[in-house]
Amino acid sequence: MKKKNLLLLITLLILFTLACSLFNPELVGEKEEAPTEIAAESAPVAEEAPVTHDGVCNNILYPLLPTQQMVYKSTSPEGEMQMGMTVAKVEGNFATIDMLDMSTGIVTQSTVECEEGIIKPFPSMTMGTILGDMLNGTMTMDYLSGYIAPTEETLVANNWDMAWTSEYVMNGEITMEDEGETMTVTIDNSPVKMDWKVVGTDESITVGAGTYTNAIKVSREMVVDASIDMGVMKLDSSLSINSNHWFAPYVGMVKMEFDEISISTQGMTSPVTPSETMELIEFRPAE
Repeated sequence: MKKKNLLLLITLLILFTLACSLFNPELVGEKEEAPTEIAAESAPVAEEAPVTHDGVCNNILYPLLPTQQMVYKSTSPEGEMQMGMTVAKVEGNFATIDMLDMSTGIVTQSTVECEEGIIKPFPSMTMGTILGDMLNGTMTMDYLSGYIAPTEETLVANNWDMAWTSEYVMNGEITMEDEGETMTVTIDNSPVKMDWKVVGTDESITVGAGTYTNAIKVSREMVVDASIDMGVMKLDSSLSINSNHWFAPYVGMVKMEFDEISISTQGMTSPVTPSETMELIEFRPAE
């Protein structure tokens, strides 16, 4: 296997893992048919959601209220996919979320931790096979500190000029097969840092779910220092991934797009042209 191809696959794997870090919970079950509550096509939805501030998990950026449903469309060079998200229940400081891959009918479930309206990390992430027979492995990203969304009160108190940080650690083992060769790659305790910053308010943005005129724009600068053990050699790499996120107050994230991506390995930095977007195409507020 050519080392260049190997490094490219490793990079794509890590990039894919980080890009989906908020929407890739652990697999807990599979259903043959998609739940009727989340459909691929639905009637037009209202632009605004009823605003209720009650609930330990009801955050202005990531509101998690029981029965709330959202459908996202992700677009990349590989094509499009749709993912449905339903808040199944909220008990104490934890919200249970069901995720539906609308192309396969596979349902996954995860638990999100909240604290007095703050959304702490989404759950530890596990990724299985993503590149067919060529690549198998498991990648996890575990929470260390910080949070992904402050409360509205905190944002207002800072006049919406606010930045915050969340930190994780990545571990995983990947087995690659190409042209009859097999190689196992280990990623060991690689730190991941996410820096969030509000860069705009009252922005107008149109997505499949409608037009939102009061969107909050948040930038995220994500850096992972990946220590990659290839058995015969070790590589220290750094991935920098900048993205922009738009949130409708008490609706949730309505759009995400990558802004800039670069990879540094052995003293050489290479830019990667970002081309993936995610947008909300359906929203149903909690009943």
